[in-house]
Amino acid sequence: MNLAELRNRLAKVQGVMFDIDGCLVLSDGPSGHGGNALPGAREAIEIVRQTGRSMAVFTNGSMQTPAQIGASLRSHGLDVLDDEVLTPAVVAAETMQTLYQDRPLLVFGGNGVQHDFERRGLNLVDHDRAIAGEPTNAAAVIIGWDTDFGKDKIQTAAEAVLAGAEIYCTSDAPSFASTQRLNVGVSGFIAAGLSHVTGRPYRVLGKPSVEAIAVLTDRLGVPPSQTLIIGDDLTLECRMARTAGALGALVTTGTHSTADAAATSAEQKPDFVVDSLLGLVELLSLVSEDTPAHLG
Repeated sequence: MNLAELRNRLAKVQGVMFDIDGCLVLSDGPSGHGGNALPGAREAIEIVRQTGRSMAVFTNGSMQTPAQIGASLRSHGLDVLDDEVLTPAVVAAETMQTLYQDRPLLVFGGNGVQHDFERRGLNLVDHDRAIAGEPTNAAAVIIGWDTDFGKDKIQTAAEAVLAGAEIYCTSDAPSFASTQRLNVGVSGFIAAGLSHVTGRPYRVLGKPSVEAIAVLTDRLGVPPSQTLIIGDDLTLECRMARTAGALGALVTTGTHSTADAAATSAEQKPDFVVDSLLGLVELLSLVSEDTPAHLG
């Protein structure tokens, strides 16, 4: 895509999704906790606001609630509202409500996972009763960030799956962008183990799933064709953009590089690459100069 084509596509963008880790912030903790805002993060959010576009930030981590993530981002000086924060747990809760209504759900994860299920009043299986041997009658097993997932939970989850429950995973990303130490993923590790034990496949609900795309575009209030998705991971944000038919951008401050983007498959190739969000700010500024009132 040449510069003229890119500017034309950007001029049509009315909603922007930012990844968090490796895009807006970088740390060894969840969603930038204890880390720093990356260059251009504040300015990128500011120009999205100034041009009247809608915005969402979307992490593939489910350790924290949207409110906790929003507070963490604001502590870095980033103008993000709690209801602009999406996590795989938000997608999972909304999807389960649609698919299973009031049927029992066996959900594994801390407050970052349980919060949205409880807020929606979904029918959650009591873990203690299930571990004690009481049948769960679960329609689905949802695996999130659960660092206390031991043998008792494996037993309970496996029994539910073998009795007919479907397996869902909030995210199976092996790791997240970090400053020094490997920031490992937990949910996918558990889901893969449960799949191994039961012989049943699992479905991922976080990025880049069609479920995540549906929740994102609903939250932004714009169609995918008018959405920009930007992040540091070709397999997550860039693949999500390609799947959705959105404009996709890679920022090379996290997981993947410009060389990675050049060598990757068509299914996850970004439409453009920037070295930092300052590059996105420059492009959006050019578009704003060309069409100063394009969003009214």
